[in-house]
Amino acid sequence: MKIKLGILLAASIGVASPAAAQDAASFLEAADRAVGASSVNSISYSGSGWMGAVGQNFADGEDWPRHVLQSYDRVIDYPSQSSREEYVRVQGDYPARGGGRTPIIGERHTLEFAGGGYAWTLNGDGEPVAQSPEDAELAQFMIAVSPHGIIKSAMAAADVTIVDRYIPSQDRTLKVVAFTTMDKYRVSAEFNDKYLMERFMTQIPNPVMGDMQMEVRYEEWTDIGNGIKFPFLFHGHQGDHLLTARTGMNWLNLNVSEATANVADAALNVPANVRNAPAPQVNVAAQEVADGVWLMAGGSHNSVAIEFDDFVTVVDAPQNEARSLAVIAEINRLIPGKTIRYLINTHHHWDHLGGARTYVAKGATVVTHESNRDFYRDAVFAPQIRTLSPDTLSRNPFATTGPGPAALETVTDRHFISDGERTILIFNVQNLEHAADMLMTYLPEEQILINADLWGPPPAGAPPPANISASAVALYDNIRRLNLDIATHVPIHGQPGPHSDFERIVGPAAIQRQAALEGGG
Repeated sequence: MKIKLGILLAASIGVASPAAAQDAASFLEAADRAVGASSVNSISYSGSGWMGAVGQNFADGEDWPRHVLQSYDRVIDYPSQSSREEYVRVQGDYPARGGGRTPIIGERHTLEFAGGGYAWTLNGDGEPVAQSPEDAELAQFMIAVSPHGIIKSAMAAADVTIVDRYIPSQDRTLKVVAFTTMDKYRVSAEFNDKYLMERFMTQIPNPVMGDMQMEVRYEEWTDIGNGIKFPFLFHGHQGDHLLTARTGMNWLNLNVSEATANVADAALNVPANVRNAPAPQVNVAAQEVADGVWLMAGGSHNSVAIEFDDFVTVVDAPQNEARSLAVIAEINRLIPGKTIRYLINTHHHWDHLGGARTYVAKGATVVTHESNRDFYRDAVFAPQIRTLSPDTLSRNPFATTGPGPAALETVTDRHFISDGERTILIFNVQNLEHAADMLMTYLPEEQILINADLWGPPPAGAPPPANISASAVALYDNIRRLNLDIATHVPIHGQPGPHSDFERIVGPAAIQRQAALEGGG
């Protein structure tokens, strides 16, 4: 009897009753009529506003750094499930602090296409370049939850449900329609008494946050002709988390100035070279920069492996698990028989943190700044659900009762790791606008300094950069403050370079900045 009852209960949870499905279908028909979704084959809209750099805040708990959306244009074609999105960002008056290539110098132009299960952009010669399958899937999902697309998606779903939700603070009741789209993503949409959708909530895969919350509000629905309405205000969040102080993580605010339905020639054809592009491969190119010190390059982000007497320390686990697994495999080949005991996390930005869980799953202790302790413990390394993109740690969690690894070792100002023979020093980079928790790693015997996002030496023979970043100047100041004797810079982005080049290129800018501060100018 218990087994039968369990089966019946599971069935009642997993499948909407015929009456509930009929109620949802009737409601969606009314919502469809309210905005004319079924009449929309394509939509073109333009606007301006601001965009947040997700995963790039100055310090944990702060909002994402914002950039002005100087212009934004998008065209969606529903029959072909294709989209063209183009926007221009500038720094504007927003604080130049945090990551995401902040501050923006001049204008930053982005042009992205999606269609047929593919996503692509254009290179400098105007040729299509395929984006990752993950980017393509997310682009398709964003079409599915666009203002009219979400009505179409809900009406096509086999598992749609509807419930009432009373909002005490507003003394009103909303209808909440929930459904699954693309056989993967669960979407919950709130409708008011005029059958207008006000907000949807969902989760998207993220290597740091797992099943990451995303919320988008569609407001100021306006008649654009032929019985079709479109929202003239979009507001979105990404990365809110109930277990931490990270609430109100604002990602997008778009004020629409113009919208036109059923525009001609909206459908896109997938370029042949995008359709036929080989599956992306993770490339790891190991380069020994000193005895027992290996730069694990081969992509946009590096790691550094440092061999000790009976263990290995790795600096940075960027991007995602696939990258970390490839780096770990190469480390095991180069340094066989030694456990990776420590992972030094340079800072909390997601492109430098996305592969850290892979090391934790293998028992490594993460060395990070003290300010990250709660965020890493409660969110990043927590044994919470990761159904959209499971990783090694979620598939093989540690027992919450222990013993488990000592997963975190935190730094305030300075720290060291040593085996009695080799010692590395870890310092917090002070007076930096990129990230409050930034750590740099110094190998005194080898005179090597490892940094992330602060200084990437120019290739041999290349001209120096036109603009010396404030981050490079901060690195210069910290080297002087700590009186570090450096021969070689090893960056997490780019290739190693001599300290003499750093002094020659960055030194004058740092001296000029100091003189301006002392002179009050």
